[in-house]
Amino acid sequence: MTARSPRLDGPVVVDANVLFGALLRDGTTRHLLLYGGLALHTPSHIWSEFERNRTYLLKKSRATDAAFSLLLDSLRDRIADVPLTLIRERMEEATENLGSTGSLDAPYVAAALALGATLWTQDKELKRKAPVPVVSTADVVAALGVP
Repeated sequence: MTARSPRLDGPVVVDANVLFGALLRDGTTRHLLLYGGLALHTPSHIWSEFERNRTYLLKKSRATDAAFSLLLDSLRDRIADVPLTLIRERMEEATENLGSTGSLDAPYVAAALALGATLWTQDKELKRKAPVPVVSTADVVAALGVP
């Protein structure tokens, strides 16, 4: 299956590496997520993954616990959850397209398939294999005309 052209005027599924980057650094990615005006979505399980890795993320980000909590809450408010039921409906298709090496990425691809969304990732291999439109942070910056 050939991926469609990336669009940012509809739903955009954000994968874990983009979200982790936004939590660790106050940079372009964080600002795009919080203020870019995009219709953002992510599988709901990602938030529990952040909580499981909270100690590590706090240390890497050098943020205070209060600042980290505020940022995490802001991201959760800005990014809609994709329910597990929708993801399950498209997991087989996502897994088939990604092959055995894409098991961690499959929920994000399934979410994008379920929503008819573009997938935002920094993973070049995922961009090559995904059956959905895929954008990188640089693509989002260019599309939004961010200096």
